[in-house]
Amino acid sequence: MPLPIPSYAEIIDLLKKGATIEAQEKIMALREAVLTLQEENLALRTELKALKEASTLDEIIHFNGKVYQISGHGKRDGHYCPACFDKDHKPVRLQFDDTYFSCPVCTFAVAAR
Repeated sequence: MPLPIPSYAEIIDLLKKGATIEAQEKIMALREAVLTLQEENLALRTELKALKEASTLDEIIHFNGKVYQISGHGKRDGHYCPACFDKDHKPVRLQFDDTYFSCPVCTFAVAAR
């Protein structure tokens, strides 16, 4: 369990009493706490960004019975692998090879018609 974060007033009181070593220890503890909070903040921001992107993707991707398509601005875009999207929530564009769509990441393949 992390130690309580020293307050500015606590450090000032120590300095006024001439307890500079104790004040320096509190300042170091405060710096460590700030670094920990910055790292946590960055991790939370990264997680929030990923959740927002996933939420947006769920709003615009649609399953047409065979593959996923992304719709926006009144158009549907591409053909995306349903196996990769359902498993990892990643839109992987399918490759078209004459009559089949196939996924470059997994073994999914489906006839174009």
